[in-house]
Amino acid sequence: MRSMRVLVVGAGPGGAAAAIELGRAGADVLVVDRSPWPRAKTCGDGISPPGVAEARHLGLDLSDRRPLPCGEISTPRGYRFQGGWRPETPWGTIVERIEFDARLMALAVAAGARFEPGVTVRELAAADGAAPAARLAANGGAPEAFDAVVLAEGATGGLAAKLGFGAHASRLVALRGYAESAKPLDPVFGLYFDRDVSPGYGWVFPLDERRANVGVLVDERAVRRRQGDLRGVLQRWRTTSPAARAALGGTPPVLDVSGGVIPTGRRLRVRDGVFAVGDAAGVADPFSAEGIFQAMGSGRAAAAALVQHGPGRRAERAYAKALVRFDRNAREARRLRLGFAFVIDAMVKRAVDRPALARHLSANGFFMKESLPAFLWGIARTW
Repeated sequence: MRSMRVLVVGAGPGGAAAAIELGRAGADVLVVDRSPWPRAKTCGDGISPPGVAEARHLGLDLSDRRPLPCGEISTPRGYRFQGGWRPETPWGTIVERIEFDARLMALAVAAGARFEPGVTVRELAAADGAAPAARLAANGGAPEAFDAVVLAEGATGGLAAKLGFGAHASRLVALRGYAESAKPLDPVFGLYFDRDVSPGYGWVFPLDERRANVGVLVDERAVRRRQGDLRGVLQRWRTTSPAARAALGGTPPVLDVSGGVIPTGRRLRVRDGVFAVGDAAGVADPFSAEGIFQAMGSGRAAAAALVQHGPGRRAERAYAKALVRFDRNAREARRLRLGFAFVIDAMVKRAVDRPALARHLSANGFFMKESLPAFLWGIARTW
């Protein structure tokens, strides 16, 4: 019997995760990416504790990277605390995307996938009303038929919109660069909710003891209110934030600055044999903007649906069902984001003297958020 032929559009974490799982299941997988390889990617580079576990499931061991066993949070009024993660996922880490994506794609190729970087997909369409066909820029324009397509085109690709997947519900905007710290960096995820970045946060994520990924995240509407001057926001924040100055030992210059959008939410993620994953599906967390864990998870879910059911409607329904948990978490994250600005000072001030509350806020309020009722109950229980 002919093996299932799958095109994966995009070699980021979502596409690579799908290719790994499909390749290991015996599918004929072609991965294309419009960029030359390896390529850098604008990102916070943070692999959350559940992201580390997800990578390990795919066969990527990140224990060679610096472990970050806790997170640090500061508030607009300057309260700060540190809290750890859950025992089952005790640490996260920072890996530049040029390395992280390359390591995942190496696993995909080892699993049997073919990888063609520098190839653009010009069009996706239904072939004979059933299997999708793709027109690749590298094949002279002739369409190729596939049993299914995993669409991992990221935040700025236009194929999903052309297919009628609808607009994203919202977009967050981030700007990041790299700084050499004037002192040894503590092994923590630093998330700083200062006034200059409200509503949003700034971050300091240490790659090693001296070099850090430094950036700011704000809502797209907040950028418009600032006349698009996100570089000015980053500059003001890094010089005025007491927590950022303390983390970096001063105000070292931030170099290699670049920005990007993080889309969240999408009405439709699968149709006619095309499975959108990662940012193309809008599965990033609307509160923390974490997206690498969700990209790998959605890529794995698309592959699992195809492996279990084969191409067709059953696989599409199974994938849509698998994304329900991401949508539920996204709805609760939006509610948490709305209320967090009003109570963050009180919660963090209390957490300074309540280690159990600090651990709960760190482990569940960001990278490992429970359901919103469970999160609020945990606050009440540890208050």
